[in-house]
Amino acid sequence: MSVSLGRRLPHARGRGLSGIGRRASSARVRGTVAVGSAALVIGVLAWPMLLTSSGLGGDWEHHLWYVWQQSLAIRANGSPSLFLSTSYSVLYPQYAFYGGTINVIAGALSLALGGSPIAAYVLTYVLAFAAAYGGWCWLARAAGLGRWPAQAPALLFVTSACYLTLVYGQGDWAEFIAVSMIPLIVAAGAAVLRAEQLRLLPAVVLAAGSVVFFGSHDLTVLWASTIAIAVTGALLVCVPQVRRMVRPGRVLRVAALVIPGGLANAWFLLPTIAYASHTKIGSSYGAARETLLYTMHLVSFDHLFTLTRASTPAGVPDYPLSLPTLAIAWVLVSIALLLALACRGAWMRILAICAAATAAVTVLMTHSGLLLALPRPYTILQFSYRLEGYVLTGVTAAVLAVLVIARSGPRRLRLWSWTLLPVLVLSAIGAVQQVDAYPHTPLPRADALTGLGEVFAETYNDYTYAPLSPVPDRGLPRLAIAPSEIHDDRVSVALRARPGQLVDTNIGGGPDLLHITGARVVGRDSRYQLVLALGSGASVASAHPRTQLASMRVSISPAQSLPVVLGRLLTLLGAVVLAVELAIVSARALLRARSS
Repeated sequence: MSVSLGRRLPHARGRGLSGIGRRASSARVRGTVAVGSAALVIGVLAWPMLLTSSGLGGDWEHHLWYVWQQSLAIRANGSPSLFLSTSYSVLYPQYAFYGGTINVIAGALSLALGGSPIAAYVLTYVLAFAAAYGGWCWLARAAGLGRWPAQAPALLFVTSACYLTLVYGQGDWAEFIAVSMIPLIVAAGAAVLRAEQLRLLPAVVLAAGSVVFFGSHDLTVLWASTIAIAVTGALLVCVPQVRRMVRPGRVLRVAALVIPGGLANAWFLLPTIAYASHTKIGSSYGAARETLLYTMHLVSFDHLFTLTRASTPAGVPDYPLSLPTLAIAWVLVSIALLLALACRGAWMRILAICAAATAAVTVLMTHSGLLLALPRPYTILQFSYRLEGYVLTGVTAAVLAVLVIARSGPRRLRLWSWTLLPVLVLSAIGAVQQVDAYPHTPLPRADALTGLGEVFAETYNDYTYAPLSPVPDRGLPRLAIAPSEIHDDRVSVALRARPGQLVDTNIGGGPDLLHITGARVVGRDSRYQLVLALGSGASVASAHPRTQLASMRVSISPAQSLPVVLGRLLTLLGAVVLAVELAIVSARALLRARSS
C-alpha cells in the first residue's frame, strides 16, 4: 500500500531529508544575517536619536512637543483632539491641519510605553527607517534579486544626504515618515496586485501603510500621489507585461485596502480640505511664493550635484541637500551600456520611465517658473528641495531596474553590476559622516516637554484664522483662558462685563472649528487671536455702553460643522471596513494553514 503526498520529495531517504533540512537551516541563517545587517544600518543611522539627548535641530523638538501634547489630550479625554492649548494660545487647531493621525499614533504609543513621549517619538523614526529599507528590499526581492543584491537600492536610499537631512537638519518628522512609507506602500501594493490570493501580510502592510501615509504630511501626499499616478499611467501604456498583470479584480483588492486606509484619516483631512484656505498660511499665497523664490538657490547645480555633503550656505546650516551623484552617474553609464548591448524587454522600458520621470522632477524642482505655473495647491510647498525625495526615489528605482536587467544579461553586464558596490560604500561612509555631524543643540530634548514648548506655540501660528478683520487690541480688556480650564476641548468662563464690550482673547482657533456662545466673534488681534463682543446679541457699536455690569458666561466647544462630523463618520467607516477586511483575510489564512 502506498500513500501519495501530492508532491514527491527528492531523495526521500534520511540523507535526502537531512539535505533539505540543511538547506532550510542555511536559508534561515542567511535570512537572519540579512535582517541583522539591515538592523545594523538603521542603528548606525539613528544612533544620535538612540544614544544622545540632543534636540537635533530644526523642527525635531517641535514635533516631539506636539506628540507629547496629543498624548496628554488622549489620556485626559480618551480620544484625540484637533486642538493644542498652551498659555500663549488655547484651542489652536494644530492637529486639524498637520499630521493629525501620526501624532495620534505616536501619542497613543507614548501612553502604551508608560507615558514616554521621547521613546515613542524616537521609535517612530526607527520604524520609518525600517519601512523605507524594508520596502525597497521587498520590491527588489519581488523583482528577482537575491538577498544581498536586494539590499543595494535600500542602502542607497536610506544613506542619501537629502533623506538624512529630513532628520538631522530639517527635523521634519511628518515629511520623513511620509517619504519613508512610499517604498513600503508600493511594495505591498505590488504584492497584493500580483498575488492570485490575497495574503495576510501584504494586506496588513498596505492597509497600515495607507493609514500612516495619508495621515502624515499633506504636501507629500499630494505630490507623491500625483507622481505615482503619472508613472503608473506610463507603465500601463508602455509596458504590456504590467498591463496584463493589472486585472480589474486585483485592482479592486488594492483599492479596497488603500481607500479605507485613507478614509481613516478623514477626521482631520476633511477639515483640512474644507478650511485650509482660511488659515494664515493657507491664505498667504504671496508669502509661500516669496519663500519659494528666496530659497531656490538651495537647489542650484553646485548644491545638488556634488560629491560632498557640505551644508548649504545662507543661514541654513546642517542642510546637506546633495543628490546621490555617483549613483546617478552609474545609472547613466548603465543605460548607455544597456543600449550598446541592445537590451530589450519590460525592465528596459521600466528603466526608461523611471529615468524620464526622475529627470522631469529634477527640472521642475530647479525652475521656479515651472513650479509657479502649476495649480496653486502644488505651489505652496514653500521649498522646492522638498521634491528631492521624489528624485531620490526615481534614482533608486532606476538602480533597481539596472540590477534586474543585469541579473539575466550577459556575463559582462553581471560584472558591471558589481561596480555599484563602491558607490554604495561611499554613500554609506558619507552617511556615517553626516549622522556623526548631527546638530549638537545646547538644550537637551527633554526641555521640549517643559517651558520650551511654549516658545514653539508662540512662534508657529500658521493655522490661526485669517479671514477676520484686524481689530486694534491696545487698551482692550483681555480674556485669558488657562489650558487647565479646558476639558474635552470645552471651556466655560463666567465674568462680569458690560453687554457688547469688546475683549481680546488668547483663543487661537477660528469660527470654522469652534462654536462660541455668550459672545460674538468680531475680528482678530495682531496675533491672529479672536476678539469677542460679549453678549450673544451685542453689536460692535455698543462696545462701550453706559450700562451696569452684568453676569455673563462665555462657552466654547468644538464646532459640529459638516466637514467635522462627516470626517469622523468617514474615519469610523474606514476603520470598520479595514477591520472587517483584515478579519476575513486572517480567517482565510487560518483555514489555508489548517488544510495544508
